[in-house]
Amino acid sequence: MPEAPNSSMGYPTVAAALSALRAKPGVRIQDQQGWIIVTDTQSGTPTLWSFTPPGNPAHPSVVKRSLVAQKDGSTGIEMNILCEADKSSCDALVRQFQALNDRAIEQVKNQGSESPTPAPSSTAHGTPEEINITPDSAPGWLPSPDQRAQVPRVIGDFLAALDGGQTAKAYDFLAEPQRKLETFNAFASRITRFNAEAGPVKERRIVKVTWTKDPAHAPAAGVYAAVDLVSRFANIDRHCGYVVLYQRDAPAPLRVMRQEDVYMSNEQARQIEATKSRQSVDELWAQVAKNCPNYGSSR
Repeated sequence: MPEAPNSSMGYPTVAAALSALRAKPGVRIQDQQGWIIVTDTQSGTPTLWSFTPPGNPAHPSVVKRSLVAQKDGSTGIEMNILCEADKSSCDALVRQFQALNDRAIEQVKNQGSESPTPAPSSTAHGTPEEINITPDSAPGWLPSPDQRAQVPRVIGDFLAALDGGQTAKAYDFLAEPQRKLETFNAFASRITRFNAEAGPVKERRIVKVTWTKDPAHAPAAGVYAAVDLVSRFANIDRHCGYVVLYQRDAPAPLRVMRQEDVYMSNEQARQIEATKSRQSVDELWAQVAKNCPNYGSSR
């Protein structure tokens, strides 16, 4: 396949492109099964940069895809690739992403939309593991595989202790700053009251994890993971909330810095419906659930 000049990418090497993008304010950096995906919307048009993982035959390479207006008024995908591997591996990478682009455009035509969004590279090799980084996080930082693996394990064990009424075990998960804000007796009383109202748990589900490192307005330096949750209980069908995990130093385990429940009990819903209407229940819950920004997308 014909090779494009490096100047079409704006950077002389793959490493230079990644370094510059990591330092650029306002971009979104994600790790999707080893691929580093950078979304840049600063120019007003979404541009997706896909950096190959070390095990990929075409590594090191980067694929840049942008939305462009066509002469007929439709929107297409412009693609540039900087590949530093052998030609056959580079050609295979080009074909892989051309197929991705073709599928994205075909899907748009079938749905009647005008603006396709270039799909991340993970579309070609499995379900993506999305990592969301806050804009005020340390530039270029990404959570390690160990940190990412800890989240579901710590959250699962912490919630199991909460739901099982094992307040002492659950309290052990709290970070030291949180223990200073809430004594064990206050914590145990709060959890016991909630469990009595909620009844046995039916579902606990993580809907999103947002990471940040050394944010300016955090109570302490370190790594934070905000874990958005959706849950159901015997007496609560409408529940969302979050747990903020904290790690001061990388060798230390993640600990719970904060935990919040946002819910409407089934009894509250019945009372509102009896005195007002079912629509009133839905409208009130919609207002309450605004405290859980990812609740709507999880349903």
